[in-house]
Amino acid sequence: MSKGLNIGIITHYDVHNHGALLQLTALIRVLEKIGYVAKALRFDKNYDFLGHDLKAKYDISIRSVGLYLKFLKDKGLGCTLYNYRKRKTLNNYKSNLDIIGDYYSESPELDAIIVGSDEVFALHTGPTPVFFGHCLPSDNVISYAGSFGPTTVADIERLHSVAFVKGGLDSMKAITVRDKNSAEVVANLTGSEPPIVVDPVLLYGYEEEIKNLSSPKEKDYLLVYAYDNRMNTDEEVTAIKNYAKTKGLKILSPGFYHDWCDINVDVDPITLLTYFKHATEVVTDTFHGSVMSIITGAKFSVKTRESNSFKLKNLLAEYGLENRIFTEWSQLENVIRPDIDYGRVNVEVAKRRNQSMAHLERMLNICLK
Repeated sequence: MSKGLNIGIITHYDVHNHGALLQLTALIRVLEKIGYVAKALRFDKNYDFLGHDLKAKYDISIRSVGLYLKFLKDKGLGCTLYNYRKRKTLNNYKSNLDIIGDYYSESPELDAIIVGSDEVFALHTGPTPVFFGHCLPSDNVISYAGSFGPTTVADIERLHSVAFVKGGLDSMKAITVRDKNSAEVVANLTGSEPPIVVDPVLLYGYEEEIKNLSSPKEKDYLLVYAYDNRMNTDEEVTAIKNYAKTKGLKILSPGFYHDWCDINVDVDPITLLTYFKHATEVVTDTFHGSVMSIITGAKFSVKTRESNSFKLKNLLAEYGLENRIFTEWSQLENVIRPDIDYGRVNVEVAKRRNQSMAHLERMLNICLK
């Protein structure tokens, strides 16, 4: 085992999202277990494909004021204050765990750099060079569980980004991806199909953390885990409220604010896991909401959308959980009612975890031999 070698990680380190921070923390912990020192590298994300008006939301300046005032008007004071507190909670989490390192162009030469996990290869916001290994402070660049998300080869061609994406992928020492669509894109552009591995949250599992977490004070709740700009239509709210009422459950949203929920909880990413573990049932439409349900043994159902159907269907099929998917809200009760055979699911998790760990160590050995 190599000891003390320094690894940089390129991933979504500064997003308002618990799942992204859980996967970053998990990859760091896994690397620490096998003797490496790892931190995320900072960088500026590109938003050129969003257009000038929306780009101002991310480029904090005087031009952003109007967008944030509109957010306050549209979302209300409760959501605005919640997100302010949430930002502080997530920043404190990153600071306390010391998981964020140097700005990439100011970093000393590193022994290796891992791009991933999460949707690092997606192009819907813009072309960010570091996501494809360009200009990084190491020649030993690999990808672990990288994902193109909803981006397809046709999208890459439409955005005139083939040379940009292919050049980055070709220069990497080794590539693994998180889902079938991403494997197909990489194979199409490079001629070599990469292994599909598990997300770092599944790779690490957070078993000790989950075992040692205290139970939340809230009891008998239906947990809703969805971005605060989703699951807010009249149809969605009515369906969830009606279902919760039939089960005698309160509706609790941890990590995202929904004014129609009975309880909104601001939590750090690790504490979030206890809310999944102790939920009576879970409704989610996110990848990491599904992953957190799996590792905590939650009884859950998943609403797929056009933007996430690739990765969610692939994830759930891997563990024989396709029957947890619903596409119409009228299907919610029938999908969530059956129990989940977690004995069978956990066997598959262990198998895929071992396979993925072997791929990660193989890639690192290629770089660091």
